[in-house]
Amino acid sequence: MNRTDSASCTSTPAHSTSPHAPRSRLFVFVALCRATALPAAGCRLMQSGAEVTPTDQQFMLTAASVGTAEIDLGQLAATRGSSPEVRSFGEHMVAEHTRINAELTQLADAKHVRLGKAMDPANHTRYSELSGVQFDREYVISQLHIHRMGNSLYASEAAQGEDPDVKAFAARGVPVGKEHLQRAAEVAQTLAVFPSK
Repeated sequence: MNRTDSASCTSTPAHSTSPHAPRSRLFVFVALCRATALPAAGCRLMQSGAEVTPTDQQFMLTAASVGTAEIDLGQLAATRGSSPEVRSFGEHMVAEHTRINAELTQLADAKHVRLGKAMDPANHTRYSELSGVQFDREYVISQLHIHRMGNSLYASEAAQGEDPDVKAFAARGVPVGKEHLQRAAEVAQTLAVFPSK
């Protein structure tokens, strides 16, 4: 079995994405690239010494990447959001995903899986350059997309994962993700943001 560190499998989708694509969708694509692009490229995510299968590792790596991005974006929303709803939601995401990532990190340590802990700098820059109503709109749209995709990721692992502890973690995350999506939808409705599906 090939043992490849996850960092060497990272791919950059910028060249395959239309320059006219919404920034929020581009972010979602990058944040979930490990769940889509890497298997297609045939990457093997088994790390030396890891005690879970590549499938479970892939979930853990993706969940950690998305969680870290949610914390970083939530911090931006809490400080750069122009509406109180966006600032409040950003603060909620920081608190929730800090807790979730702490639990995931503890699980990963027990399974000897090394998690990435940095958001793609390019995506951080895209959002940090926005402000006011434009920031609010892009952030809320990103939250709707990322939670729809993230909820599918967690539900799939909860149903089809192999390690019982990783499956249990994913199962606990399913209702949390649904609550996050519901809150994001409420913010979108308040701000009259209607993203294309």
